[in-house]
Amino acid sequence: MDKKWLLPSLLASSSLFLVACGGGSGSDTDPQPGDNTGTKGSIKVIVQGLPAGADADLTLTGPASYSEDITSTTTLNALANGEYKLTATSRSVNQALYQPNENSVTVDLSGNEEETITITYRTSVSAQGTVTGFGSVYVNGVRYETTPDQQANLKVGMQVNLQGKQGADGDFALADSISYDATAKGVVTAVDYAKQIITVLGQEFSVDKRTKLEVAFTEVTTGDFVEISALHQGQGQYVATRIDVEEQNGEFEVEGRVSELNLDAKTFKLGALIVDYSQATAVEGTIENDAIVEVEASNLPVEGVLLADSVEVESANSAPSGAVAKFEGIVTQVSDDAFAIGGHTFTLSDETDYKKGYDDDLQVGMRVFVLAVATEEGLIAKKVRFDKHSEIELTGVIDAIDLEAQTLTVFGSNYFVDNYTQFEDESDAEDKELKLEKLNIGDVVEIEAFGFESAYVVRDLERISASDFNDQQEHEVEGKVTAVNAAEQTITVGKLVFAINGATELELESDVDLTVFFEQVAAGDIAEVDYVIQGDALIATKVEVDDKDDDFDDRTFELSGKVSDFNPVDATFSLNGKTVFFDENTEFKNGIFVNDDFVEVKAIQRADGSVFALKIEIESEDGIELEVEGDVTNFVSASEFMVNGISITTDNNTEFKDGSSENLANGVSVEVEGVLTQDNVLLAKKVEFDDDDAEEVEIAGVIEDLVKDSPFDYQFNLGAQRVQVTANTEFKHGNFEKLDNGLEVEVEGYTIDGVTVVAKELKFQAIKYVEVEGVITQVDSATMFYVLGQKIKVSEQTQFEDGSQSDIATGKNVEVEGYLVTEDGETYIQAEKVEFED
Repeated sequence: MDKKWLLPSLLASSSLFLVACGGGSGSDTDPQPGDNTGTKGSIKVIVQGLPAGADADLTLTGPASYSEDITSTTTLNALANGEYKLTATSRSVNQALYQPNENSVTVDLSGNEEETITITYRTSVSAQGTVTGFGSVYVNGVRYETTPDQQANLKVGMQVNLQGKQGADGDFALADSISYDATAKGVVTAVDYAKQIITVLGQEFSVDKRTKLEVAFTEVTTGDFVEISALHQGQGQYVATRIDVEEQNGEFEVEGRVSELNLDAKTFKLGALIVDYSQATAVEGTIENDAIVEVEASNLPVEGVLLADSVEVESANSAPSGAVAKFEGIVTQVSDDAFAIGGHTFTLSDETDYKKGYDDDLQVGMRVFVLAVATEEGLIAKKVRFDKHSEIELTGVIDAIDLEAQTLTVFGSNYFVDNYTQFEDESDAEDKELKLEKLNIGDVVEIEAFGFESAYVVRDLERISASDFNDQQEHEVEGKVTAVNAAEQTITVGKLVFAINGATELELESDVDLTVFFEQVAAGDIAEVDYVIQGDALIATKVEVDDKDDDFDDRTFELSGKVSDFNPVDATFSLNGKTVFFDENTEFKNGIFVNDDFVEVKAIQRADGSVFALKIEIESEDGIELEVEGDVTNFVSASEFMVNGISITTDNNTEFKDGSSENLANGVSVEVEGVLTQDNVLLAKKVEFDDDDAEEVEIAGVIEDLVKDSPFDYQFNLGAQRVQVTANTEFKHGNFEKLDNGLEVEVEGYTIDGVTVVAKELKFQAIKYVEVEGVITQVDSATMFYVLGQKIKVSEQTQFEDGSQSDIATGKNVEVEGYLVTEDGETYIQAEKVEFED
């Protein structure tokens, strides 16, 4: 059984401060009501915790029938010696009941002294949300004072239930108790790396930018035992706020909403999981449809059925009328006057205050923090604070910090933080209580933020070690494009302006040149930018813009690391412990890789769960690799010239092709491949001269009469044109092994004799992922059939669900996922998965 822990607060519920000192107030020169001429004593009453503009209900009584009503902080001077009693009464403000820390306080006033009485009003609070920081504990934008024991087992990202008290706007908050229980503890049965979803005990948990993971998501794999904290966003679907990979201990746990309850069989469903509680030793509460339950078991599910050891029905929020309730969650329902998150419904009104967004931002799927007041009619939403998706992710050095404005400056742009910002310290300091006040100018931080009005609001901030960031490294930013300037050749992501030049690798659906890039990219696109820092400028080395309309692109993800266990026979290798497959469709950039090469891989996950590499790019360990093509300018010597605005130098190791260093001069056309030095000069590894007698050619067509002269030397016809492929040909969407008659290709190259084109670049048609659903109308063989006029082929790798290959027959309704293949001029779908439907 999973052990819950519920820690009572060791903090006293009262905060009474009695401070004695000599002399009067000093700052209060005007006589106060109740002055008694001839005496010198005074009492200062401090009132705190009430909403702005709300009056307290206090009465001070004393000797000789003295009585004074007090509604706010005040000092009463010239009071006679004797005993005084301050009486405090609860106040109801905006439907919330605020209670004083003390109902009455008595002080003995002697002459020539001042007594101070502090009355703190608080309302009871029940909070459910994510731990975002410590010192003491931050939950739902409020810092709750806690004991060391209460926060000892907590981590950032955990979902907790908290009971306590707080003043208006979260001031003077105290935690009476904090409880944590995992949303799920079990074995990962499926991972979708592209969509970033893992399945545990029949529930789907999506990972977003705020999910806390001790390992990279691509390192999580089926069979891992995980403990998950998550927010519920629908039947059987959650957003994980924290995932820990642990050793399996034989204890399994899952939380969810009951459906399809069968009282006779004692079963119900949580998402796709069937729970059998017929042998449960403990059932707490009444199980009914739509109830939130927590199930514990000692064994994994068998054929989709989990045998429960215990079932506990979670009680609905029981905050008393007048108490404050605070929740974090994903909006599941919205109407004109109400919305729901996590099984709780909130009533909206004209007085509902929206923070970091507007009322029309309140939509299904939006993540929000809600401050509500419990009434006899239900929960009344007083404040809704939006937590929007990140629009910018960056790493940089803090240039400035403004504690009053609660901002930090990185690369000259300001980023706003508040109590909702999630802080973590991954630097050598490992400060668990990291906040803005503890950051320093010069610290390196990773920031994820969303835009609101003219500001960027930080959702997540991690401080990292300075050694992980320096100006000579290549860095990455991902976010929404906010401006494109073709004239100045810049692109702005968030507030960061990146210069683009002739060496920048530009990728849309495929690699493009500067002209096409600036014609097609627009504000609102999502871009990943690799860049280097050159003085105060950010120079883009690579810009990849997401094609939001490409279904296949939605299936891709990236891996990076050192190659190991390279097996050319099986066409596999290992990357960070994960097996990666490749074939003739895989594009190799910068050559063929070997063990210990550092590579970046653009991959997809096939229907059987295996990882297939679409593109493998070798990264240089010597520095940042760039390519630039154009005419030589600003020529001084063979070791000092420019191409397309890039400073170039050569050394004794530079390879010259179709020419030598003596051929370098202004106006000479060259292609340069090299490594960027610390001085931001491109050290050329290879300089290739364009043949003045060569004619540039671009042709497209279907390969015919293919002849293989050697492993890297092919010839074929494209129509009437003969094409030669060499070891220097750059391939897109495939490699040498893919060359075959009947394939459509595009070739860029040059010809000297007007007959044969030497291919500098050969582009295959990109693999296109498709889905088709319908009735099988024709079956040609055990491996070929038609749906909606589409020809479909299956193979040994095709996965079948709810049926098998032998079930293929006319009239069957199927859903097919696969890839478009063109072969011998004919196009068909190579099926990865065939699912039979009723």
